[in-house]
Amino acid sequence: MRITDHHIVDMAAASAARNESRVGELSQEVSSGLRVSKPSDDPSAWLSAQRARVRSALNDGTTEAIQVGHDRLVASDGALSTLSGLVSQARELAVQGANGTQTAESRSAIGAEMQSIFQTAVSTANTVDASGEYLLAGTNSLGKPFDSTTGVYTGDATTRGVNMDTVSTQVATVAGSSLTTAATNGVDILPMLKQLGDALNANDQPTVQTLVGSMERAVKQLAQLRGQTGGHMAVLESAKTAHDELSVRIATSISNSVEIDTVAAASELAKASQALTVSHTVTSHVLALLDPSK
Repeated sequence: MRITDHHIVDMAAASAARNESRVGELSQEVSSGLRVSKPSDDPSAWLSAQRARVRSALNDGTTEAIQVGHDRLVASDGALSTLSGLVSQARELAVQGANGTQTAESRSAIGAEMQSIFQTAVSTANTVDASGEYLLAGTNSLGKPFDSTTGVYTGDATTRGVNMDTVSTQVATVAGSSLTTAATNGVDILPMLKQLGDALNANDQPTVQTLVGSMERAVKQLAQLRGQTGGHMAVLESAKTAHDELSVRIATSISNSVEIDTVAAASELAKASQALTVSHTVTSHVLALLDPSK
């Protein structure tokens, strides 16, 4: 078959065009980091990546909720820790006040300390989080849970949970009812602090002696509650770790489906660019050879 001058030029031009197209594609991939940027590039890979992105969005939402729940429990445990310290101080004062050697005046002085502890305890129990919600109010988190004068709990006994996945939830709040007789073998801790202060101020030794035992129960009640809260925190920490690991796996799946191997793509681009340069050089030589003026 006789190859005409026109056909030679067409072949050289076609080769250059192919190399230009290849350089353009590789340049776009290297620039964007994507091998598949639209369905037509690779329908199967594009669909797989879209599904993975949906899973990623859902996982991110769950992870954020778990983190918020964990942070709330951490703040709640901080409040409970402060309350534990205050109740321990109150127990020591109760023991002192119950001693028969105390006078009316000395009991009154102890009572003043107890009233200060009561006010601090109520303020602590009414702690709010960064969003302005009361930590220990149950589901009535926008209302102050403990009465500032009496220490009586006015919230509910319901805790809120965090969705761990599609079927399970985990407790993420502490209800103030746990500081009352609603707890197993529990006592009304804050009202009892006020009662103890009033008894000390009134030099009511029998009542003070009776309340010493109740203070012991209050200490144990708070210790048990903190243990439960710590357990809930540990579960959320574990769940957060699991969801973080899932996020990495999903990201890897998306990367494998649509992203490029940067090093390999750069190497391919260099080869394609070299081939394009050769194509242009060959085309120039062909045109020069076929130029009748030369």
